[in-house]
Amino acid sequence: MVFEFLKWLKANVTEDEFKEILEAADQGIKFNRIGFGKRTDPNTYINICTSCTSVVLRCR
Repeated sequence: MVFEFLKWLKANVTEDEFKEILEAADQGIKFNRIGFGKRTDPNTYINICTSCTSVVLRCR
């Protein structure tokens, strides 16, 4: 499920945007989830990536 989402995302954004989205998602997970000892399930990861995508594309 996550792999399919990432393939779709990569096909619909530029390479730089894709990298920026994944970096933002990873930073958010590290700060907000790992710091509090929470695990990130696949659906949550997709939701976080979707939110980061919205932010990155709005800022362009």
